[in-house]
Amino acid sequence: MKFYPYKKACALLVTGALTTGAAVPALAAEAKTEAPQNAEESKTKAMTLKEIQELVVKNNRLKTTLTLNQEKVIAGLSAIDDGLKDLKDSQDKAAHARRDASTSASQGQAKIGFLAANGGITSDTDKLLAGITSGLLSGAVKTASGMETLVDNVADRQRDTLEDQQTELKNTKMDLNKTKEDWENESLAVTQLLVTKTVQVEKGVSLLTQKQSLLERVCRIEEKKQELGFSTGTDLSEKKLAVSESAKELQSAKDGLTLLKRQLNDLMGREIDEELIITPPELTRTIETAPAYSEELLKTATDKNYKLKTLRRDKQQAEADSKKNDRYDGQLKASRVDMQLADVSTEEEKVNIANDLKKKLDAINTAAAEYQNKKDANSKAKIEWEQQQKSAKLGLVSAVELQALELQYEQTEMELSAAAYAYDLAWEEYNMLMNGTTLDIYDVYKSKLS
Repeated sequence: MKFYPYKKACALLVTGALTTGAAVPALAAEAKTEAPQNAEESKTKAMTLKEIQELVVKNNRLKTTLTLNQEKVIAGLSAIDDGLKDLKDSQDKAAHARRDASTSASQGQAKIGFLAANGGITSDTDKLLAGITSGLLSGAVKTASGMETLVDNVADRQRDTLEDQQTELKNTKMDLNKTKEDWENESLAVTQLLVTKTVQVEKGVSLLTQKQSLLERVCRIEEKKQELGFSTGTDLSEKKLAVSESAKELQSAKDGLTLLKRQLNDLMGREIDEELIITPPELTRTIETAPAYSEELLKTATDKNYKLKTLRRDKQQAEADSKKNDRYDGQLKASRVDMQLADVSTEEEKVNIANDLKKKLDAINTAAAEYQNKKDANSKAKIEWEQQQKSAKLGLVSAVELQALELQYEQTEMELSAAAYAYDLAWEEYNMLMNGTTLDIYDVYKSKLS
């Protein structure tokens, strides 16, 4: 799985751009440059968050890797079943051989006894041969019995090894099933994280493009002012430097947007540079405070935690190993130490769950407060923007000033959507924790975007 680094470059710095709007009225009235529109409608259909999530769940390589590992484990379990069957067959064959030898020996001994009782064995040579034959028959029984014992001993040792491997593979299979289930849940949140970040960066690129246009207009005005003797070369140099720095900022944001879209395409199983148009998600979650932290809430999170289940499983296995009679003292001691380690890890994990729960609850409340602040700021900015538009119609605000004010208002719109997305993700993270979904992969993606 590849992660693409992302550098934030979407902050808008429009302060200082409103210094020359009224100085040269003819230039100040210059029409705002609009982004050119394609006459031909785009052939690429915009994708919704749900559509992207469905493709990620279906096509991402991690799911394929987990599925292949599951198949490998199943094949291993099948091989062990075959091995256990072979061991049983070997023991059965040894037992049959011992029984056959015993039966043959009994029949031979009976025949020798019958001949001896009925005068069939009279000469010393016959008696010697009868004795040798009887000894051979008895030896054959002992040999067959010894072979059976040997086969049983070897088979028992091999069976213990195979059964240990079988238990380990069964545990691995359960772990893979859980990982696969978690990833299907995590992938939805990862996709939402990437999509919302992409939408924010795309909006940032749009605003930075408008900012660049504004700074270039201001620079041209400054050039005209200098020609008329109303400005110094230093002022013009500052404006040109602002244009240059803004261009770098815009390019950095575009590069970040490209990397984000590549990451999404990669997760969806598409060509990495395939065109991707995203319909911004409409998040309408009502602002509300998180549940209060309580022992009952902690118990719910703890009961669903899979790592605790694996630790209990490890302790049970170590306890079973500590009671086996065929183990050396050192092995028994190691098993008892494993039991203690499982206990320590269990207590540590419980503390981690409690801390994570508190962090998730705090994150919800923090995101809710930020969301509310951005809503209030946006409402205020909207009123101010509408007032400025009216002033512009009356000729009280220049075109350059109006463009800068529009950028400021659009920035509050972007900040509002970012706060809404962050608030929604805070709830998603909390819900995943409470449902027992691990957040390891999600946290990696999140750290890469921070």
